[in-house]
Amino acid sequence: MGNRFIRRSLLYVPGSSNKMLNKAIGLNADSILIDLEDSVSLGEKDSARSNILNFIQQIKETGKEVVVRVNAMDNFFGIKDLIAVSEVRPDAVIIPKADVLSVKMADVILNDLEEYYGINKSTIKIIPLIETAAGIMDAVNIVKASLRVDGVQLGAEDLTKELSVIRTPRGLEIAFARQMLVYASVPYGIDCLDTPFTLINDMTGLKMDAINALEIGFTGKTCIHPLHIDIINQVFTPENKEIEYARRLVEIFDLAVSQGKGACMFEGKMIDKPIAERARKLLLKSELILK
Repeated sequence: MGNRFIRRSLLYVPGSSNKMLNKAIGLNADSILIDLEDSVSLGEKDSARSNILNFIQQIKETGKEVVVRVNAMDNFFGIKDLIAVSEVRPDAVIIPKADVLSVKMADVILNDLEEYYGINKSTIKIIPLIETAAGIMDAVNIVKASLRVDGVQLGAEDLTKELSVIRTPRGLEIAFARQMLVYASVPYGIDCLDTPFTLINDMTGLKMDAINALEIGFTGKTCIHPLHIDIINQVFTPENKEIEYARRLVEIFDLAVSQGKGACMFEGKMIDKPIAERARKLLLKSELILK
């Protein structure tokens, strides 16, 4: 497990829309999520699958991460999606309605396809999209189901539909699900990706929703409209004052450790190893973003 890309903003783009795919190439989202599932009608599934192959290569050439949301593994569309896209090596695939069986099935299929195409094993990663009550309750086992898993995403729309509750801007109805995914992802060092904010023109609500996800422990947020990219990037990018504070804290703590101490005072606060390690993580993230 582990990740290879900074994933602050991840933009979903319908695989059936050449116009949107062309536009996405020039946007500043960290990852482009090409969708073959919900945004593609049943009659467009086959044409969209063929359509995206060239776009995957074009997006990869920009240095962005390119991810494909395939159809569910419980129907032949999902298997056909994996067979088609593997040859052009997307960085990852999103498995919708994810459970342990579907992640393991995708892993086995990808193993065979990578061998067939001469691709290094586990090149194509898996991001389970957890969007059912059963999936939330089994999140730890889902992320453990394959070593390819390097991120997990919450899908709030299908989840709230199953729960028969209204999706609200405050998000209290998905608070438990969010916490579960954070606690399932952290022990395995994988990205925890929040559900899209669906009120396209509510930028204030979007920022509050993104800040809430950040404060809970999410590492990035998916979105369904280009207007949301900049705000999400802003929220999930450490501010300069945070970076400088972390840098000074680490310097003071390392000096204390070199003097045989396990803790020390810093700007009126007692700091120890866990606090210093949190600061180191922030510095590493800021360095990766600036690359």
